[in-house]
Amino acid sequence: MADATADDAASDPQPVEERDELGRIVRSGEMRDEQFHGLYTAYGEDGHPILRARLRAGTLHGEVRNYAPGGALVQVAEYADGVQHGQTTFYANARPTCRMTYRGGLLNGPSVFFHESGTVAAVFQYCDGKREGEALFHSPQGRPMRRESYANDRLHGPVLGYYDDGTVSERAAFLDGLQDGVLRRFFPSGALMQHGVYRRGLLIEPLRTYSEDGKEIAVLQPPAG
Repeated sequence: MADATADDAASDPQPVEERDELGRIVRSGEMRDEQFHGLYTAYGEDGHPILRARLRAGTLHGEVRNYAPGGALVQVAEYADGVQHGQTTFYANARPTCRMTYRGGLLNGPSVFFHESGTVAAVFQYCDGKREGEALFHSPQGRPMRRESYANDRLHGPVLGYYDDGTVSERAAFLDGLQDGVLRRFFPSGALMQHGVYRRGLLIEPLRTYSEDGKEIAVLQPPAG
């Protein structure tokens, strides 16, 4: 096999470690052709890493980990050619708080939020950075609490609320982010609590509130004009 040329040797990764005037490490990694290439680490003043990342020719490419002062993990993300691509997970107290899916730098796919207990709190669906389709909300015990519908990042379609036992607490509808249609709220017993009708965010029929035994106790009239 022929010997490596001088140009080939010059492009081999070279370890780099930079320190400040006090001798504290600032960053470390490998450089190739005067650019960081491979595993790169940046450090805080306390010496703990604040960033660990994979780079390709100076650009984020692969897993990226961000840390709080003291070393606690706060984020793990995937990058491709400098933009987020893949899963990004946020952490607090060593537990995931949110997990998002990116494609080409934009949210695409499910974004999942978690309660402190680790159970799922909410799930949104994204397409090209905008909320689309059904969003689900859950109690810390995993029970459904609310369902929403989105189009073009706005509430659009039916909205349902639930009590802990699964009975419906609210039925509503939205159009392009504005409440539109019949609003009904219910007592846990199923008795009607409130009824009104909206159009493009405006109340167009009286919003009536009832006691659990069916007596009308309040009426909000639509705005004049």
